[in-house]
Amino acid sequence: MNWTFVLIGFALAVFMGSALVSLLTRIRPQWSRRRRRLVAALALPLMTLIATCIGVLMIAMMDHRGSEQIEDLAIMALTAIGGGFALLAWIGGLVGATLTSRRQAE
Repeated sequence: MNWTFVLIGFALAVFMGSALVSLLTRIRPQWSRRRRRLVAALALPLMTLIATCIGVLMIAMMDHRGSEQIEDLAIMALTAIGGGFALLAWIGGLVGATLTSRRQAE
């Protein structure tokens, strides 16, 4: 896998976390800053995990004509990559949400 995907994924997660915390500040001003940051940081990883689960279900439901080892390998690879990107999205979203939340507090 190319490292460019990791850098672009992290940058997009930072941007999405930043944008969502700004949106939540306007929509839910009664929420605490910490709650807004956590909700903003968890949006993209949740979407990533849902997409990973859909991909695993699609692989599991296909007819592979006797190649069960390849099916298991594909499921394991998709789970590892999806989980890695979900973790990366959570960290990036948390960074973006925290930076924007601190800037808004000043």
